[in-house]
Amino acid sequence: SKPLRYGETVLVETSYVDTAAAKLMFDYKIFEAKGKTLVAYGSSVQVFVDVKSFELQLTLPPFFEAWKKTQNLT
Repeated sequence: SKPLRYGETVLVETSYVDTAAAKLMFDYKIFEAKGKTLVAYGSSVQVFVDVKSFELQLTLPPFFEAWKKTQNLT
């Protein structure tokens, strides 16, 4: 693979990773826009926190549970 240079155009492919836990997980692939060569990949995890106390939420918030149902996810 070759390194990317500042100013190069890339394509970022983002995939949602379904999980039963109260968190959001995404996988990423970064491709050169010209040759479609995969140059990097990674992942991220975001958690839910209470809007007032900022405490970690261990269960799915109702809005997210409803969204998952509309997407036929677990």
